Amino acid sequence: MTDLMVQIPADWLARAFLSLRKGASADAQALAAELAPFTEMPGQRVPVPRATVLRTELALRGELERAEEHGRGARLAKEAAYLIEARRGE
Repeated sequence: MTDLMVQIPADWLARAFLSLRKGASADAQALAAELAPFTEMPGQRVPVPRATVLRTELALRGELERAEEHGRGARLAKEAAYLIEARRGE
């Protein structure tokens, strides 16, 4: 079961949660709600299902495309890149 989970810092998940919660798409809003329980342990690395990490990555990329003209692009790109590295186990 642990190979289906990715250890991600709760503080980082909280930033991704806030980015998605501010997102315009329904996917972003749904993923924000899915991430909320994982953000409740600040300072800890929490196990997150790989499927959730992948869906979060895709939602962040979608928001990135929509946010390029609003100046949020660099931060969202960094968050998506972090998820890719975490999911791969790097």
